[in-house]
Amino acid sequence: MWFVMMGLAAAGGAYDVLKLRDGGDCAALGTGPEARDELIALAEGDVGPPYVPIRAAECLVQGFAADATVVEHARTWVADPEKAGLGIIVAGEIDAFSVEDGVSIARAAVAGTDPKMRERLIRRFMRSERIEVRKVVEGVDAGGGGR
Repeated sequence: MWFVMMGLAAAGGAYDVLKLRDGGDCAALGTGPEARDELIALAEGDVGPPYVPIRAAECLVQGFAADATVVEHARTWVADPEKAGLGIIVAGEIDAFSVEDGVSIARAAVAGTDPKMRERLIRRFMRSERIEVRKVVEGVDAGGGGR
């Protein structure tokens, strides 16, 4: 419990906005590296209510999809079963990323080890407007990994 309290104390204004039941405006959280880092900490942290990390991931994708640090975290989230909720947010918003980054994120998901998670992510990637992203996951056996 002490770690959770310390995490909340370290969190700045983003936590106060994201903890609200109706959520807040991601754009109001800022666009600088401090805002990005705070959102990453909230997304990956053990904070409550449980929707705060999900909202933080949504704000990261909406506001920082071109940021290399966020792209690297997104690649990690789609491959890590412990971060499935964050991975689902990334996959559902894959078109917010550049084509190149979207393809690399989809490849990381396909290489993931959890077949159920991979199947869920593939379904979301197939909804992408970008053919390059869809090509990465077309014909992939969700239970067996990449081609």
